[in-house]
Amino acid sequence: MREESVKKLVKNNRKFYILMIILALLPWFLEAYDSELYFFASPYIVNYLHISSSYIGITASLYAAGIAIFSFIGGYLFDKVSPKYVIVTAVALFTIFTILTGYVSNETELLIYRFLVGVGIGIFQPATAAFAGDLLNTTRALRIGANSVAFGIGLFVAPYVISPFLPKFSFPFLISGILSIISLALFFYFVPVNYREEKKESINLKRIINTNTLLLSLVILSFGIALFGFLGYYSDYLLFGLKLSQSESTIIASMNGLGELVFLLPIALLSDKISRKLSLIISSIILTLSSIGLFVGYSGYLTMILLTIAWGAGYGGLIVSVIALSQDLVPDEVVGSVTGFMFLTFNIGAIVGGPIMGSFISSYGFEIAGMLAIALPNFIALLISIFVRGKKIYE
Repeated sequence: MREESVKKLVKNNRKFYILMIILALLPWFLEAYDSELYFFASPYIVNYLHISSSYIGITASLYAAGIAIFSFIGGYLFDKVSPKYVIVTAVALFTIFTILTGYVSNETELLIYRFLVGVGIGIFQPATAAFAGDLLNTTRALRIGANSVAFGIGLFVAPYVISPFLPKFSFPFLISGILSIISLALFFYFVPVNYREEKKESINLKRIINTNTLLLSLVILSFGIALFGFLGYYSDYLLFGLKLSQSESTIIASMNGLGELVFLLPIALLSDKISRKLSLIISSIILTLSSIGLFVGYSGYLTMILLTIAWGAGYGGLIVSVIALSQDLVPDEVVGSVTGFMFLTFNIGAIVGGPIMGSFISSYGFEIAGMLAIALPNFIALLISIFVRGKKIYE
């Protein structure tokens, strides 16, 4: 007898529904924890390997490329294969290479390991977002928002985990691997093979790509450029552009994760209960204004903290709004594929965002670079958002 599907069990069992949400958000925590571990420890890693600091940027681009290349594949596999097997396999791949990152011995290994960590993330990122978003249409943004909250927690805790060990860095990556093993074991044990009752159909691009999903892809592409320009150089801007102390810079930079944690769920509720388009536009406005405020120069310690919190709130809100709205705009049978399409375009922006910001810094300095590589793409995302059709949430 065929086991009941995830979606059917979710409708009939609230405890099972909550369990599925928790299991879907764990890989997002792991992704953020690993990425922050690497970015925080990367100066020590390149020093340990006796290689140029340029490898920090190269590995970041390869990591983003791995995610981008496999994002659509991850979403497609969600629609065509059991999500249980897709997510478990991807997390297993991630597990192997996040551990190996902590025990890297040369630059070639470093490049390979970070690319393959990105491949694992590229597959499970859209698959888990589709898994969470498709459980029940009426609270789609809230569940995707919960994933992003888990992501914010990972960003927040990673520096505090690795700092006591530096300049050594192996054990925190081993922790990442152990947590990943626990995550995939729980997912494998509790999640049924059958996700939905509907028959799996061939994927037709016309069911995924329409005027509104194309507009949303441009929104998230622009934001991907801004985000990785910000993540790649914000600490440098605080330390060397504004010449703040290390302790001041650390506290200000950490407010990005705090803003996402505190404000993401309220924005998700706005998306679910009132309007996804409204939450998208509000998030884009917050990102644009906070970007301008951050890069007009030093405006005071407290102001920089508040602006960074606002940036984090807009960051989480935009991701959730785009993914939830894109899933609204297509049939349930292709929510994985459209989610993968959104993450594909987002990560294309991520690949080029850092190099664009770095190039502008070399030519114009931090402030003008921030306006051109961060504030301007966010403003473009805002303009495009206005033309996206708002879709009434299903009752």
